[in-house]
Amino acid sequence: MSPGSRPAGDDLGILGTAMAKVRVQEVRKLLLPIETVVDAVLELDRSHGGTLAIGKLMEARVETGAQPGLTLVVIQGSGSGAAAVQKHYTLPAVAAAVIHYCFRARIPLPRQATKSIEVVPEGFQLTIQHVTEVLRLHGELPQVSQVEVGSRPADAVIATGDAALDDPTSPEVEQPAAAVAAEAAPAAPGAAASAA
Repeated sequence: MSPGSRPAGDDLGILGTAMAKVRVQEVRKLLLPIETVVDAVLELDRSHGGTLAIGKLMEARVETGAQPGLTLVVIQGSGSGAAAVQKHYTLPAVAAAVIHYCFRARIPLPRQATKSIEVVPEGFQLTIQHVTEVLRLHGELPQVSQVEVGSRPADAVIATGDAALDDPTSPEVEQPAAAVAAEAAPAAPGAAASAA
């Protein structure tokens, strides 16, 4: 091989294979109580020049069925000029208000993520799904298996955060240095016969 030339694909090992990618899928769920969604809808209305936010909120209804969403009843004006205004927001409109609200509250939402919203017993739930692909740092996996190693005792402590990365319930088995060296060194042809 001449200086500066690249080795043939077979000589590159793992680097000679096509640059495959692995996927990381993120799924986040934001649970939004009705009060938060009402604030989000009124904030979006106000930022677009609407007047619902300056009225008196009389009723907020979460609706399911054929046209799910949020309905607000607001009294606008005062005295004999007061009038009740009822406005229905569809799920896409509620989602837009919630996304705007999260942006203003500095709650990070990935722009490229798929977002969906649904009615739940607590109010609304915004689900954010995002897939990231990164270059794989290893070759093909020969076989993948999943086994249960043991059951957790009833009084086990469950770690969270960085402590969850270290599993104190399954300590690494330490081998004596001589055993490790014996496994690593190739056996000499005459050594096995003389040891017997």
